[in-house]
Amino acid sequence: MTAADKIYWSKFAAALGMAVLTLVGQVYFKVSGSILFMFGALVYMGLSDLLSSRNGIDRSRGIKIGVGVFFFSWMVIWVLLYTVVQTMG
Repeated sequence: MTAADKIYWSKFAAALGMAVLTLVGQVYFKVSGSILFMFGALVYMGLSDLLSSRNGIDRSRGIKIGVGVFFFSWMVIWVLLYTVVQTMG
């Protein structure tokens, strides 16, 4: 597995975790979605920087790797989980 693959799949896993965190923040702590979105973007930037330095990839390239998978997966899973929670309650 190349360094770029490791970054890509790490960002996918982080998107899953981020979806659960944003769901908890929105449902249980009543934080607005826009604030949680900005929090997720900050997490993405920090995660990209950390993964880039750990895997020896240039920071600007590390930010570009997996940007789509992170945001798309995070948003889809967040919306699906939120919908499930709202229909059950």
